[in-house]
Amino acid sequence: MFLKNDDVLYSPIFKYCEYEVIKRNNFRYYKIEDKLVPSVTSILRLSRVNQRENFSSTQANSFEIGNLMHSYLDSYVTSKNFTIKKNDNSKIALELSKTIINNIFPKIDKFISSEAAIHSDYKYAGRLDLLAEIDGKLTIVDYKSSFRRKSSFQIDEHFQQLAAYAMAHDKMFDTRIKKAMIFVAYKETYDYEVIEVDSLKLSSYKDMWMDKLQYYTDIST
Repeated sequence: MFLKNDDVLYSPIFKYCEYEVIKRNNFRYYKIEDKLVPSVTSILRLSRVNQRENFSSTQANSFEIGNLMHSYLDSYVTSKNFTIKKNDNSKIALELSKTIINNIFPKIDKFISSEAAIHSDYKYAGRLDLLAEIDGKLTIVDYKSSFRRKSSFQIDEHFQQLAAYAMAHDKMFDTRIKKAMIFVAYKETYDYEVIEVDSLKLSSYKDMWMDKLQYYTDIST
């Protein structure tokens, strides 16, 4: 265990299920009660123009670093132990995690859920990075690691992802998620930025997400 949380309270109040993730034809599904439910990220990717399906070794390393960072942060929030093979990617992921913990987590009053799988009536599913209380508001949070600044298109898509998760969580647990935040940590400089939207802007991203979901439904039937 490399990181220890002695400051922010982890206060889980919802019960989540674990679902098997299945990949078919470069599309991810969650297996929920014998149904294959499409992932939010796959639906969003399907809606992009000229989406490439093959990934370079650099992109593979980037994905590994991001996944390791999520594991470090989940372990920090929940105090779960996990084992990891030390290599260059794990070292980068650890430093990125420290950047988030030292500069961003102080904004959080209470951790509520970490790496929680959710779905919306079997229409779509996903795993939210963090649900937290910030300034008295229930806030859905996403961690991102990147080599370069995110484009406006990427930011919009990330917030559509969070909007989808917020809608699913509100329906599953009768919550009222009021804010969404994206925490970006940069892999070469270990700099960071925080991008957030209020309930009004989050509502507009929900509309965007519903358009993407309808597009997926139309081409899948």
